Amino acid sequence: VFALVITTTFTSCKKEKDTIAIIIVKDTNGNVVSGVKVELFPEPTISQNGELPLSSLSKDKFTDANGKAEFNYELEVILNVKASQTVGNDYLEGVSIIRLLKGKEITKVVEISVI
Repeated sequence: VFALVITTTFTSCKKEKDTIAIIIVKDTNGNVVSGVKVELFPEPTISQNGELPLSSLSKDKFTDANGKAEFNYELEVILNVKASQTVGNDYLEGVSIIRLLKGKEITKVVEISVI
């Protein structure tokens, strides 16, 4: 009985894996770019019941020295990705879509270029 209680306690307390979006930003030459603002957000449509998507799904971060920005989510969701940076007089931007799967780490590479 003691062994059954211990086994049940430890196996039922497993934490679910995080749902993680990793965005890597590169320039047109394939080099990673740091300091880029990366935004993840749901499609701004109104649902049938008149509600907008959860604003808690919208997040933004800046890329690190490796051109990477990491985001944690609890839900499985499809999000728009926008990466943007101003360099001198140039505005660079790249867009994409990422589908997050519950408990998985999904990586998306976004290329930014002058628009």
